[in-house]
Amino acid sequence: MEAEILSEIRNSERKADEILENAKRQKEAILQEAVANSSKLLAANTDELRKLQEKKIMDFREKARLLKEEKLAEGRNAAKQIAAKAEKNIAKAVEFALKRFEEMI
Repeated sequence: MEAEILSEIRNSERKADEILENAKRQKEAILQEAVANSSKLLAANTDELRKLQEKKIMDFREKARLLKEEKLAEGRNAAKQIAAKAEKNIAKAVEFALKRFEEMI
């Protein structure tokens, strides 16, 4: 009877050791899976962040290009106005120069 009880105790201890080993293996597998998943998630987030940064840079470049074109257009319009005003004042300038010249003579 005692041998039978000792045998059951040994079997129970063996089963407990097997359960512990199995739990350790499962724990390791879960940890490895968690590490792999977190690495994938980090890589995906890093990729999304890079894409977002590239989009912001592209948007900024587009805004800069539009602002440049706007400023160039304003400059061209100002130059045209100055040229038109200068063209309009050529006759006055010639008249003024002739008048001064006549006064000097």
